[in-house]
Amino acid sequence: MPHALEQCKNNDNEWATSMLQAPCNDPGYCCFACFCAPCVAYMQRDEILGDGPYVCCLGMFPCCTMELPKIPCLCCEICCCIGLAASANRIHVMNSFSIKPDPCDEYIICCSNIMQCLAICARIFCDPETADLMENIADLIFCIVLSCMQTQTNFEIKNNPQAHGEWPKYQGGMH
Repeated sequence: MPHALEQCKNNDNEWATSMLQAPCNDPGYCCFACFCAPCVAYMQRDEILGDGPYVCCLGMFPCCTMELPKIPCLCCEICCCIGLAASANRIHVMNSFSIKPDPCDEYIICCSNIMQCLAICARIFCDPETADLMENIADLIFCIVLSCMQTQTNFEIKNNPQAHGEWPKYQGGMH
């Protein structure tokens, strides 16, 4: 299965703001997304789904592609896989408005992923104090990147002329 961003590579449009600029463009929402990330991910997905069918991660990742009851499954997705849930919301917006990936955004996300891997390696190869420090740094970076991602996605909905302030609805099926 190809990576979910592959189909966005040739899109014509750009984000209204980059992930790097999102906290400055909407600081209140970014703080909300940082301190209440699960709530933001849930609210965004609820807007995307509307009354439509629920599929885990909008069917973008091969974890579970069948229709399930929205409650409690969306809550489980948000609590257990918040990074994938927020990424699915973001990629859905990218697909809906033909937005191409921003290279800087991809580097930021990659940096967060690398930090998570380094934290795992530190847990295996380093003393417990160093491992705890690495894990805390990696988690902090993840939370910051997640809040920037969710803020960028929300900013796009508020500022994209095609959106008119409305979240694009999920129609079901694979993306």
